[in-house]
Amino acid sequence: MPIKTIAVVLTDPDTAKIVIDYAICLAEGHQAHLVGLHGEAIDPPPVMSPFDLPDASVVATLYEAAADRSKGMEAQFNDTTQRAGVSAGWRTLRGTSGLAAQGVVESCRAADLVIASQPAAGRVGEMDDVLFESGRPVLFIPWIARECKPFARILVAWDGSRESTRAIFDSIPLLRAAAEVEVFSIDAPDTKAQSAALSGADIAETLARRGLKVTVNSQESERLPISAVIENRCSDFAADLLVMGAYSHTRIRERLFGGVTQTLLESMTVPVLMSR
Repeated sequence: MPIKTIAVVLTDPDTAKIVIDYAICLAEGHQAHLVGLHGEAIDPPPVMSPFDLPDASVVATLYEAAADRSKGMEAQFNDTTQRAGVSAGWRTLRGTSGLAAQGVVESCRAADLVIASQPAAGRVGEMDDVLFESGRPVLFIPWIARECKPFARILVAWDGSRESTRAIFDSIPLLRAAAEVEVFSIDAPDTKAQSAALSGADIAETLARRGLKVTVNSQESERLPISAVIENRCSDFAADLLVMGAYSHTRIRERLFGGVTQTLLESMTVPVLMSR
């Protein structure tokens, strides 16, 4: 499926520029329409009146600050997209849940791709609803990115799961434009149906039939965290993009014990496309 509508989720003025730049690069390459989104959370007022009711002046100040943040990002999005000459529109949504606002999730569901900034440290969970409830692939842009780079070399983290399968097929429009794609497996099982050395061969053949240049690689973790093995391979392969499934077990277990998804989102060095 071609990428024709991209939801651009902006969360912070400091990271908005690079996210918008990547969105414009993708829009130009795929002749896509951009939908800028900002979900503003209104926190409960910290100051109460003598009657235990919210102080009206504090509530008004919170709403004014939220409106200023939204207007600033809206202006930045509109100005940048207009100068680039790409089709774009803007939506501001407010509520107590910020990014989890139903309007944000619904807008993402209508897009072919969602693009957002790497979540702030300790706030990875804020992207849960966009990543897990929208049903759409999410492309995260790392804080350290300074300019938009084409996705010429793409590393696909493959474990044969539903999530990684979904990620591969969601990313096909990006894989088509890549010069090289590597299907990378870690600690692949050696079974009667398939040897560890051939892990990923079937999906690689499927991609090759689409005209993609695909190689297959597997590696043992050797007691290293899976996230570290993936990051090391991204570096060795000089990957411009990592494609992977999001979470391989329940969200509550991921939050309690950490996991590959959370760790990579906290320490990512290249853009990461995740699907659930």
